[in-house]
Amino acid sequence: MLLTELTQILFAQIATPAVATDNLEFSFWNIMFHGGAFAKIVMVTVLLLGVFSVYLFFERFFFIKRLSSKTDSNFMNNIEDFIKEGKIESAVDYCRRQNSPEGRILEKGISRLGRPVSDIVSAMESQAQVEVANMEKNLNLLAVVPSIAPMLGLLGTVIGMIIAFFNLSHATGSFSPKTLSEGIYTALGQTAVGLAVAIPANFFYNILLTRIDKFVLKAQNMSGEFLDLINKPL
Repeated sequence: MLLTELTQILFAQIATPAVATDNLEFSFWNIMFHGGAFAKIVMVTVLLLGVFSVYLFFERFFFIKRLSSKTDSNFMNNIEDFIKEGKIESAVDYCRRQNSPEGRILEKGISRLGRPVSDIVSAMESQAQVEVANMEKNLNLLAVVPSIAPMLGLLGTVIGMIIAFFNLSHATGSFSPKTLSEGIYTALGQTAVGLAVAIPANFFYNILLTRIDKFVLKAQNMSGEFLDLINKPL
């Protein structure tokens, strides 16, 4: 019965000339907070996740950038000079003064010169893992945002649709499509906001992963150069 009445009204709307809506203004912000208390809670939660992801991105981005900029451009050349001259302690002190991930990795290797190569490699790899873990701090929290935000938005949409059809089923008198359409576009706004937060958060996460991968590659190349240096015949 309800479906038949809804069909008749929709056909009547199609046959009726369109009414000018030039005076209507679309406001996505109003749509986000147009629903009830539950919709507002979902919106606030999703927006807070968005702010949190932006904060984490910039905090990690500048942290990694600051670490990468500390190393001297002639770092490996100076280390080579120290090693060739037999100034092991000077090389260790030089690495410490760099106060950079590369410096700490090479410090572990230089301090173990005279031991088997496997011990040197193991010490450098362990320090490299520590440095990578330091860069990845709180990165898992940023990775959670692209998963949670769309789910919260979808939850808000489903609840909004349930409420819209519940109100429709208990409506009395003549039915207006506005009653249903208003509930639908309000509910869909929840999903839109969830995606609007998740997409940039996923982009931020991959940017940080790329920078960390670049550091790992740089550390591997540096370790390889150091091993070649200490294995060169005098």
